[in-house]
Amino acid sequence: MIKTWELEPNFKYEIMKEPGGEHLTSCFQCSTCTLGCPLTEIIPGYNPRKIIQMSLLGMRKEVLSNPDLWVCLICQTCTARCPQDVRIADLLGAIRRIAEREEEAGKLKIDSVRPRFDKAFMHQLEKYGRLYDFGLAKEYYTGREGSFFKGMMAMSKDYKEFGMRLFKKGKMGPKALFPEKVKDREVMKKIFEQMGAGKK
Repeated sequence: MIKTWELEPNFKYEIMKEPGGEHLTSCFQCSTCTLGCPLTEIIPGYNPRKIIQMSLLGMRKEVLSNPDLWVCLICQTCTARCPQDVRIADLLGAIRRIAEREEEAGKLKIDSVRPRFDKAFMHQLEKYGRLYDFGLAKEYYTGREGSFFKGMMAMSKDYKEFGMRLFKKGKMGPKALFPEKVKDREVMKKIFEQMGAGKK
């Protein structure tokens, strides 16, 4: 049930001010994004069109606390097929940034590990200029579990299933314990400065 007195009509303008959210109001709810999304074969209830509709209606609280907001893999299938050039993957990224700011301000609790993983991923790129798998795993699991020891225990449990495959590819062996860095890290620093995505 939609409670009209709880709607925030300016929410769509808040989204449109974010990079990637500029085309929100171009959506005419054709459902091409949802019908073409490969994730709907795994998660039948996933519906990006519905998230857009709720955003247009002003259902700010419901949208920002919706776990489905963090499901998108950013494969860009919806963006490529959208007849209105809404750029749905970028739009969802814009909404996620608003949700992250709300959580940092203590106004929202995000029920997903995705933001923590994304930040750990970006930190590795910022520090080394390329992905450092062990560093990513260490930062992610430590943050998720609340301590280094608990994080390493959780990582060992999860990696038991596919750790050997990573080891064979040189992703988790002795050599992989040490990060490789790009030569010109100043270029990476400038990229992150321009993005406004430096490590917090």
